[in-house]
Amino acid sequence: MKRGFRFSLWFLVLLSVTACPLFAGTTGKIAGKVTDKNTTDGLPGANVILLAQIKDGKEVSLNPPLGAATDMEGNYVIINIAPGKYVLQTSFVGYSTIKTRDVVVSIDLTTKLDFAMAEEVVQGAEIVVVAEREIVNKSITSSQASVAAEQIQALPVQEVNEVLSLQAGVSVDRGGGIHIRGGRSSEVAYFVDGVSVTDVYNGGSAVRVENESVQELQVISGTFNAEFGNVMSGVINLVTKDGSQEYHGNINLYSGDYVSPDKDLYLGIDEIDPAATHNVQGSLSGPVPLFGKNLTFFATGRYYSTDGWLNGRRMFNLNGDTLGTFKGKEAVGGEIVPMNTQLNRSAQLKLSYRPSSNITLKLGLLGNTDESANYNGFFRWLPEARRTNHDKGYNANLQLTHALSARSFYTVNLSQFYKNYQNYLFENPLDSRYLHPDSLRETSTYDLANSGTENGFFQRSTTSQIVKLDYTNQINLVHQLKIGFEGKRHKLFEENITTIPKLDASGGEIVPFQPEIPPISSPNHGRYTFKPIEFSAYAQDKIEFESVVINAGLRFDYFDSKGLVLADPSDPNVYQPLNDRYQVLTLEQRLAAWYKKPSAKYQVSPRFGIAYPITDKGAIHFSYGHFLQIPSFELLYQNPGFKVPVGSGNYGIYGNADLKPQKTVMYELGLKQQLGENIGIDVTGFYRDVRDWVGTSPPIETVGAGGQVLAGRSYFIYRNQDYANVRGITLTLSQVRSRIFTYSFDYTFQVAEGSNSDPGEEFGRRNSNDEPAKFIVPLSWDQKHTLNGTISFFNKGWAASLLGRYHSGYPYTPSAPRASRVGQNVNFAFSRNSRNIPYFLVFDLRLSKTLRLAGMEMVLLGNVYNLFDRRNEINVYTDTGRATNSTTYTEVRTATINNNTAEEYLRQPDRFSEPREVQLGLKVSF
Repeated sequence: MKRGFRFSLWFLVLLSVTACPLFAGTTGKIAGKVTDKNTTDGLPGANVILLAQIKDGKEVSLNPPLGAATDMEGNYVIINIAPGKYVLQTSFVGYSTIKTRDVVVSIDLTTKLDFAMAEEVVQGAEIVVVAEREIVNKSITSSQASVAAEQIQALPVQEVNEVLSLQAGVSVDRGGGIHIRGGRSSEVAYFVDGVSVTDVYNGGSAVRVENESVQELQVISGTFNAEFGNVMSGVINLVTKDGSQEYHGNINLYSGDYVSPDKDLYLGIDEIDPAATHNVQGSLSGPVPLFGKNLTFFATGRYYSTDGWLNGRRMFNLNGDTLGTFKGKEAVGGEIVPMNTQLNRSAQLKLSYRPSSNITLKLGLLGNTDESANYNGFFRWLPEARRTNHDKGYNANLQLTHALSARSFYTVNLSQFYKNYQNYLFENPLDSRYLHPDSLRETSTYDLANSGTENGFFQRSTTSQIVKLDYTNQINLVHQLKIGFEGKRHKLFEENITTIPKLDASGGEIVPFQPEIPPISSPNHGRYTFKPIEFSAYAQDKIEFESVVINAGLRFDYFDSKGLVLADPSDPNVYQPLNDRYQVLTLEQRLAAWYKKPSAKYQVSPRFGIAYPITDKGAIHFSYGHFLQIPSFELLYQNPGFKVPVGSGNYGIYGNADLKPQKTVMYELGLKQQLGENIGIDVTGFYRDVRDWVGTSPPIETVGAGGQVLAGRSYFIYRNQDYANVRGITLTLSQVRSRIFTYSFDYTFQVAEGSNSDPGEEFGRRNSNDEPAKFIVPLSWDQKHTLNGTISFFNKGWAASLLGRYHSGYPYTPSAPRASRVGQNVNFAFSRNSRNIPYFLVFDLRLSKTLRLAGMEMVLLGNVYNLFDRRNEINVYTDTGRATNSTTYTEVRTATINNNTAEEYLRQPDRFSEPREVQLGLKVSF
C-alpha cells in the first residue's frame, strides 16, 4: 500500500506534457480608487500597499509586501491575496499617509476600498483608520458563505463539518452526511488549498482538516463558476494557514464527558469520567531556522479520543461463557464498555518558500488516522464481537505561484492523495479467534448476542494523482480572466471477503471451526483494481462594472472509467457460463471475450451569474448553470465479475462502468441588502432539476442453454434512470460589525423530492415485491424548515456564544400498527416518506475568559453541547412515528427471550441524538 502513494514516472511525464489544469480559488483581491479629498480628482501614481496580515490580533509583516500603484484616474487593483485580515497603507507625495487596519479579504471576492486623501499639514503625519467589514459584497453572483478563522474559533464546534452544518442551504442526515440544497451527500466537492481532495469512491473527503488549520472556509451552495467541476450540489473550499515571519504557536487542551440524568435510556451515563473525551492539539508557525524569512512553516497536530455515549456490558465472552451477573434474566452486574468510541490522530505541515518577490513555492502535507466503532444494540452483552473501522488519509500538494506582472499570475499544482479504509474484527481474515457464523444467530427474535464473532473482512483504497495549472489575468479594471486545465488519474482497489467454514477431504466441515477465504470465482469474495482517468478545461471571465458584475464561463469535462461492461448481459457469470458455446472454452478464453470497454463520457457546460447593485447598500443576483458529476466510482465497479449465482432469485446490485454523468440544471435569484449601519439580509430562491440520477435497473433476465429464459433468475445493475427536483428559499440575517455583540440567523425552506433517495432503493422494493417508483416523493434527508442561529458577546476578555439549531423532522414511510397485522391478511398501502418524525432542536454554549500572563495569552474554555439535554428522536418506529413507543412493545414483552429481559431489548438509545456533553479546556498562545 505504501508503494501506491509514491509518484509514478507516468505522473511526472504527464505533468511535463500537460502542465495545466483547473484550480479552485484560494485568493481574493482589493480594488478601489484614490482621490483628493477636496477636489475628488483621482490621484495617479499613489501607492496602495499591504503591509501586514493580522493573525490572532497581532500584526505579522508581509515579506515582501503586496501592492499596486494607481493609474491615471486613481484606480488600483491588488490581486492574488490570501484570505484573511490585513493592514493596508495608502501614500502619495504631499498627502497624509492613511493606514487602514482590519481589511478583510475573502476567497474569489473583491473587497472595495476607496481612499480620499488630505494634503499633508504636518510632515510625516499618518492617519490610522479601521476598515468596516462589507455587509453586502456586490461582486457575489451566487450564494456562498465565507467563514474566517476567528469566527470558527468563537463557535462551540469541534469539527469542520459542524461549521458546514450552520450554513444556509446545508442539511445533515441521520448518519451525519452533508447535503447541500437537497442533493445526495456524494454530490459535494471538497477542495483544500485549491486542489480537490474528494474521494471519488464515495464522494466524501479523503482527508480531514482540523479547525485550527483553517484560514477561511468557503461554502458555495448556489451555482458555481466554471472553475469548479464534477460537482452537482455544492463546493466546500478550505484554505489553510500559511507560515508567518515571526514565531507563533498555541496549545489547546480540553476534556469532558456526557452529563445527563437520563440513565434509564443511556446505560452508564451516570458514571462520569472527566477524561472520557480528551483532546490535545498544538500548532507552531514561523521561519525555518537557517533559511531566514524566505522559508516559513505552519505545523499542527491533534490527538482526540472519546468513549462516546452509547455503552454495553461485558456479560459474555466470545465463546459464550458468562462474565457478568444476572438476576433471573436481568443483567445487574458486568463491566460497562463504551460502544461508539472514536480515536483520531491528525497532522499538517505547510512550507512556504519565496525565492523572489514574484515566485512562491508551497509544499503541503496532510494526514489522519482514525479508529472507530459503530454502535450495534445486538452486541450490547458481547461488545468485543463487533467489527471496527480503520480509516487513513494522506495528501501531498506542491504548488508553484508565479506573478508575471502586477495583474497576472499562474499557479501550477502537483498533488496526490491516498485514502484507505478497512473494516474487520481481526485484521487477518483467517485468525483462529473467529468462530463459526452460526454462533451469532439468536435463539429468539429479541435475544441479544451471547457468543460468536462478526466475521468478514473489507478493505478499499483510492489513490488520486492530479496535475493542474490556473492562469489569472486582470486584463483591465473590468475584466478578470481565468483559464485552467486539469488531469487526474485514479487507482481504486477493493476487496470484500466473507469467510466460509473449511472442509475436510470428505466435504464435511472441519471441527473446530476453521475460516477459509473463498476463491475469487465465489460471490463471497470480491476484488478489483481499476484506473479511471479524468480531464477538464475551463474559461471564466469576471466582469465588474460599477452598475453590474457578471460571471460567465464555459467548462469541458472528459471521463473514461476504464472498467468492464458485459458483452452479453443475458449470460453474466464468466465463471459459470450458461451458453453452450462458452462452456467448452477455458476461463482465459472466456475472460478475453466476456467484456467490452465502456464508452468515454464528455460534456460542455455553460455557467452564468450576474449581480446588479440597486443601491449603494444592496444588490440583486441571478445565476444559472449546467452541472454534471460522474457517479461515485463504487457504483461503477460494485460486485466485480457479475458473479450471479445459478439458482433462482434476484441478485445484485452489480456495478455499471458505463454509467453516464448525472446532470442538474440550477437557477437562483436573490437579494442582498444592508439594513441600517450594521445589519445585512440575504434572501435567495433556488431551483434544481436533476436528471440521469443513478438508480437501479429493471430486472435483467438470464438465458440458459438453447436460448431459454431462466424463470425466476434475474439480476440488477445501476442505471441512470432516477429523477429529482429541489426548490426552496434561504434567508440570512446577520450583524457582524459590533465588537461587543454579534448575531447571525440562517433559515432555509426547502422541498427535496425524487424517485429514490438511495441508488439501491429500487432493488430493495423489488425484493419486497413492491411496485417500482412511479412518482417522486420526499427524499429521506428532506427538511422543510431549517433554522440556525448564533449570538455572541465579547467584553473585557469575556466571551460567550450560544448556538441554536432547529430543523423539521426527516420523512419516513409509515406502517400499520402491529396489532392490525397479526393473524390478518391485510395489505396497508402507505406512500413512501409520507410522514415526518418529530422536529430536532438543540442549543450549544461556549464560554471563555482571556488572560494575558508573561507575554502569553491564556484562554479558559467551557463548552456545553445539547445545553438543555433534549432527547431528539432520529430513528422512529414506523407504526407510531416515535422512538419512545411502538405497538411491538406488547409482542416483545410476551415473547420467550433467553439472554435478556424485554425491557433491556427495548432500551434503544441509538434512536436518539447524543445527550448533554460538558467540556473544560485551556488554550495557551504565544
